[in-house]
Amino acid sequence: MVNRRRISRRRFLLVAGGTLGASTLLCGGVAAFSTQTPAVNFGQLRCGKVRNMKKVLVAYASRYGSTAEIGHAIAARLCERGEAVDACSIDEVKDLSLYDAVVVGSAVRMGSWLPAAVRFVAEHKEALRKVPTAFYTVHILALGANEESKKTRVAYLDAVRSIVMPQHEAFFPGKLDPKQLNLLDRVMAKAVQSPEGDLRNWQEIWNWADEIFQKEEVLR
Repeated sequence: MVNRRRISRRRFLLVAGGTLGASTLLCGGVAAFSTQTPAVNFGQLRCGKVRNMKKVLVAYASRYGSTAEIGHAIAARLCERGEAVDACSIDEVKDLSLYDAVVVGSAVRMGSWLPAAVRFVAEHKEALRKVPTAFYTVHILALGANEESKKTRVAYLDAVRSIVMPQHEAFFPGKLDPKQLNLLDRVMAKAVQSPEGDLRNWQEIWNWADEIFQKEEVLR
């Protein structure tokens, strides 16, 4: 059952920071308190005490930070309910053997997960197939509730779903700030008429984090 209690931002950061020296981290990251819009600073994080807990990895491939911020929001929510969590870029992950569940997230480019995210799933497929997995996708197109949009969203995962079939999937609208984009991405965004602004629904993201790994793959 999900622990619904709330902790203060100061308390959360103390809990997260207080465990850094306990052992060598397999990945890094700084989680933002899950009831605020996260601001990610790519430091190191392990939240929760591993003893008597299961350990969850939240790994993401992010181009401009939106997917990373969502990953840290998911990690913070899992920490709130009592899990021990590492959150980091997939480039920092060295070993999955210590994790009991894995969340993998990616931004979308050219209608698919980022190549680095696809490689990550392929390289770690044996480990991922042995534990509960959840995939989240961050996109700025195909946002509608119609069948065409749904079909497009499902196709974003074609490259990775053929390698590992996750127990949970989610598709989250992302954030597009033209000022952050490189020239090529600005041209591409304009060509496909990508909506601008921050379209992320944090309550939807937190709700999904509350739901994953709760039934057939209970972590405690």
